[in-house]
Amino acid sequence: MGKIKNLSFKLLFGNLILLIGIIISVSQFSKFFGVENSLLGVGVITAILMCGVIEIDLPIKDSIMAIIVSLMLMGISAYLSRLNPLIGVVINCITVFLITYIFANKENTKTFLPFILCYVFLEGNPVTIEKLALRVVGTLVGGILIALAYYATHKRVYGFKYNSLYEQLTSIDKHSLQFNFAFRMAVGVAAAMLLGNYFSLEKSMWISITVMSLTQPYLHQTKERIKYRVFGTILGTLIFVVIFNFIVPKNLSTYVLLFLSYIYTFIKEYKVQILFITINSLGASMILYNMHVSASMRIGLILVGTVIAFIVNKGFYNKFNKKEDLALQV
Repeated sequence: MGKIKNLSFKLLFGNLILLIGIIISVSQFSKFFGVENSLLGVGVITAILMCGVIEIDLPIKDSIMAIIVSLMLMGISAYLSRLNPLIGVVINCITVFLITYIFANKENTKTFLPFILCYVFLEGNPVTIEKLALRVVGTLVGGILIALAYYATHKRVYGFKYNSLYEQLTSIDKHSLQFNFAFRMAVGVAAAMLLGNYFSLEKSMWISITVMSLTQPYLHQTKERIKYRVFGTILGTLIFVVIFNFIVPKNLSTYVLLFLSYIYTFIKEYKVQILFITINSLGASMILYNMHVSASMRIGLILVGTVIAFIVNKGFYNKFNKKEDLALQV
């Protein structure tokens, strides 16, 4: 019992320190690189925290190169993609494909997740030509920080599928799950970004993030997530409206949201995480919109993203992967 109590206290205190550290780190990143790059800071911190569990199937030197170059590529691609909608589709497709393909060479990890998230954040928060240099520097610094964290946790790992990054990129197998997954991610996210930019949708990132989250290596994983995403979003929205419209006074909303963010650090199941993600996203959007607008916008955009993810994943999931998918479900 004593060990359990000590462990519980360590977990409670550790997660509290973690949350405070994240808030301070993102704040400092924004201070140095501007408010428009604050979400980049969130993506960088997310990647750093995941370095202990993610794994790039490349030698450490190539992994470091892939991380730094990818972050800088994101900063430049996100800017160029906004100059012309049609050219932007091509740029977004190529960039998302490369990032996903490079960081999805180990199927049983979510290595690709924080990197695609960084790109979605960058594309969803465009900068002017005057601030492009600062953004590129921000991606360089962010890439170096992630690379250092990755090196610290993987410097003694041996045995890789590919001997170099060059070998991986020049030996692409179009029939592999890695290629098919990267292709589906690229088409889905690029379509979401095009839709959001073409119609100048507010909070269009919600569409892109939904597609990113629902697109998984295997189709049955995507279908399972779609069920949880839709149900969790609707339920989370209802909970948000009840709590912040009838229970919590407006002057205490920020503190309640911070407390919920703290609780979220203990949640591991995706279907429960969606509830907290929905509530926190709605809380952040309340700065610009009233509750009813935020709630209806959240549900609407999540549903749009879900439809895109379903169509793309169902339509482009190849026959080879279907056999593997069925075998995993047996």
